[in-house]
Formats: sequence, structure tokens, C-alpha cells
Amino acid sequence: MRNGTFRGHLTATLLMPIVASAQLTVDNSLTPQQLVENVLLGGGVTVSNVTFNGQPGNQVNDQIGSFDGSNSNLNITQGLVMCSGSIPEVVGPNSSESNSLGPASPAFTGDADLETISQQAVNDKAVLEFDFVPAGDSLVFRFVFGSEEYNEYVCSSFNDVFGFFLSGPGINGPFSNNAANIALVPGTNVPIGINTVNNGTPGSFGDASNCAAVDPNWQNNSIHYFDNAGGLTVEYDGFTVVLTASAIVQCGQTYHIKLAIADAFDSAFDSGVFLEGGSFSSPNAIELEVVTASADGTMTEGCTDASITITRPGDEADLDVAVVVSGTATNGVDYTSIPAVIVIPDGQSSVSFPLSAFEDGVAEGVEEIILTATYINACGDTSVSTASVPIQEYVPIQLFTEDLALDCEDDSVMLTASATGGFEDLTIAWNTGDQGSSTWVPGMQNGTYQVTVTDGCARTVTGEVTVDSGCEIVIPNVFSPNGDGNNDTFHIEGILGTHNKVRIFNRWGQVVFEANNYRNTWDGRNVPDGTYFYEVVVEGGEGPFTGHLTILNN
Repeated sequence: MRNGTFRGHLTATLLMPIVASAQLTVDNSLTPQQLVENVLLGGGVTVSNVTFNGQPGNQVNDQIGSFDGSNSNLNITQGLVMCSGSIPEVVGPNSSESNSLGPASPAFTGDADLETISQQAVNDKAVLEFDFVPAGDSLVFRFVFGSEEYNEYVCSSFNDVFGFFLSGPGINGPFSNNAANIALVPGTNVPIGINTVNNGTPGSFGDASNCAAVDPNWQNNSIHYFDNAGGLTVEYDGFTVVLTASAIVQCGQTYHIKLAIADAFDSAFDSGVFLEGGSFSSPNAIELEVVTASADGTMTEGCTDASITITRPGDEADLDVAVVVSGTATNGVDYTSIPAVIVIPDGQSSVSFPLSAFEDGVAEGVEEIILTATYINACGDTSVSTASVPIQEYVPIQLFTEDLALDCEDDSVMLTASATGGFEDLTIAWNTGDQGSSTWVPGMQNGTYQVTVTDGCARTVTGEVTVDSGCEIVIPNVFSPNGDGNNDTFHIEGILGTHNKVRIFNRWGQVVFEANNYRNTWDGRNVPDGTYFYEVVVEGGEGPFTGHLTILNN
């Protein structure tokens, strides 16, 4: 438990790789300079003058190292980790709510920039600094902040703190050397910390007013937080989702960055920051990407669309990107018109727009759209990005079926259908309820069955299969409804597969029985023995059939 302003910690003496299966792993065998140059650094940046906690960056330190997060829930594959404790403390599982593993050589000298953010004295600081020259007009890198202060000390005075302090040409901030902190809650100027990014609920040792004093909208920031209670791969009780730090810079100029983290108020319940490997970069190129709805990367006329996205470095000011359209397909004729200049608005790093291919009914074979986007950055460097997408013709669905003419011998028969053309996979559905190329239907009944084929563009073709059972209408002239199981009903051969109407008259012309779609069920017991007359009308067949009928042994 906390004791006044000091909760205490264990002192770490391990300076070796920490390995565990199916979880986060760490290694502090590299120096800070090696970590910056070989792990953190991405494209478009050169670095110099690496230091850690004010010392030359050529000495290994247990507060900084590399990590492998490929088997963890950090959502960062690998990178550089810095801690207010010793880096082995970050390895999961999350077995403690108060883990502290103090560094071998703790620094209690404080840090003015971190203390400006936290408004508390700080201890166990880990401060990585270096100069860099960007090749582009922006700086960007990705990170995750985690802590043992979560969740019980949310909205308390114990607010471990970190910051990314950038200084140099065009930067005018409130920190040392006019630096600006670029570790901010997305879309705001609020520093990221325990009291600004959390689960949105004050901890058992916290008060909501403490969080509100830093950010009145602090509860909305919970979308950037992940509760790691019981997590198997990382020790910290909670951490942020992967966030991005970025800034507009002047290409070719020298900048200084200070990446810092520390315990606030005391030296316990440690925190750390994970910096994605290869992400510290200065993009100086645009990227053009075409995404199609189909898995094979093509567009289909009148069927599948595409989306074009142009991404630029940074997001400041409107940017005009020149686009040249070429290829065998004609712009605005074979597909949606693409303008010669596409504007990426101020505040956006990319812009997307839809692309559709028109179905013209002309056999042209496969055509292609080729896009070339050009951008000249602030340093005068030209960036060119090219993308292409084929357009294929839509092939109409063709449905193949076969009518059946039978000999009144089979109780059931199989109907089949096949189809070609269309887009992607075809599905076949019968009005019998069956799916697939076949269905079974009665063989001694005439019938017409519907089959529908649907493709990936929701286009359909419907056909019919006709079954002629071959069963002739044979009407008896006598039956005996005496219950002996033999000839007990008025049984008309071939009637079951038809739409029909049957009427029975007595000798005075009165109707004694009548049925639509008769199914050989009349047993004649409602009338006395004698001679009657029938009329059988079969839809689409011969007739009407008429004659006399004798009922015996009733």
C-alpha cells in the first residue's frame, strides 16, 4: 500500500533478455543508441547525439530495451520500450495490481517538463533524447502507454506521466527549448496520462474532479484505453490502444526530441511506453491505392466498384495532387470521371472517392485504368505513386435446364440445373426449398418447378422445369366401399399430378360429391348403392371425362 508519498519498490539487477512463450518478451542487451538507430528509426530520418538520462547513449540501461509483441495483446509487433522501473516488469501475465521493479540506478533528480504536465515531483525518470533531420515535412511514430496505476489510481494525485517533447524550427511550445509535447489525446491538445486516458471511471483512490481538472471531457477518452486486468501477455493493469504522435516539421532542418516517462509523486506502481519499431519516420511521399470489391483486384462493368485513396504525409493545409489517367479504358466513358487534380483538405491526411465501371454492352475484352499521382514536398522532392485496376466485361448468367417426360413409373425424379457466367460464385435455388444443382420431386405427378440463379452482384436469372408424369387418366365404373381394403374409394388413375375438378351426380342430376384437385379420397358412404354419373375436368388435359359409376355393397 502507499505510505504517505512513497510506496516503495524493488531494485532490479537483471541486465539480460527476458523470454517467455506466447507473451510479450523484452531484451535490454542493446544500448540506447543502438535501439534508436536499429529498432525505432524508420524512413526519411537521420539521427545524432543520442543520450539516455543525460548520459551518452552507448551504455546499456535496464530502463530501456527492445520488445517483441507479436504474441501479445499490445497490437505492436516489435519496438523500443522505456519504463519508470526496470523493463522486465512489463512481461506478463498481469498477476499484480501494484507491480514495481525499480531500476538499478534510479534517478530522483526530477524533470522540469514532466513535472509541468503532472504538477507533481517525479522519480525514476527514463529520458531518451536525440537530434534528427527529417527528409519530409512531417514527423510520425506510433506508441502505447501502460501503467500499474490503472485502474485504482485513476483521478488520483498519483499520476505517472510521460511526454514526447519536440523542439526545433517552427516549434513554439511551453516546455524546455520551446518544445511542444506531441503525446496528446487524439484530436486534442490534452497530454496523455493516467487521468486523461482511462476506463472513464474514478478509481478507488481517485476523485472525478482530479480528472476533470485536466480534461473536462476525460470520460470520452475511454475509447483509447484497454483494460488488461487478467491479461496473459503484459503485466501492466491497463494501457492505451496504439496511438500516433505526429508533427509538421521543415525538411532538411535539425530537430531535437525528448522521449520521457517517470513515476509521479512517489517511486512505485511503475509505468512504461512502447514505441513501435520502424515507425519514427518523416514520410516524404504520397501513396495511391485502389481497393476493389472483388477478391481478384478487378472491376466488373455495371457490377463491382472500387475506391481510390490518396494518402499524404501530414495533414496541414489543402494539398493539390496532380493525377494523370491513362490505360486502355477511357476516362469518363468507360468509368467514373477522375479529375486531373485531387485536393486533400486541410486537417486530412488522405482522401478517398468511389470508382465505377459502366456496362456498355460492347465486347472490348479486359481494359485497364492506370493512375499516376505526383506530389512535390516542401524540400522540392518529387514523389510519384502509381496504381492500376483492370476492368472486365460482365458476362450474363446463362441457365440450363431440361424438362422431363416420364412413363408413370417412378415415385420421385431428380431435376437438375446448371449455370455459367455472372460474377463470382453462383447460387442455385429451387422453389421446392432445395439449394444446389438438383432437387427431387414426385414422379407420378405433373408439375412445373421454378429455379433461380443468383451471382455475386445480386443479378438473377429464373427458369422453369416441367415434369410430364406420363400418367393417363383412367376412371373406374364401379367401386365397393365395404371396408375390405380393396376398391374402397373412387380411385382415378393419373389424377394426383393434375389440377382438376370432380363432380358426382345422382340420376336426377343432383350433385352428391364435388372436389377441386381431387386426391382419390371419396368413399361414397354418404350415398346409397346405385348408379351415378361423374364429370372429371383436368386442367390442360383432355376432357371433360364423363360416364356412369356404380357403387356396390355400401
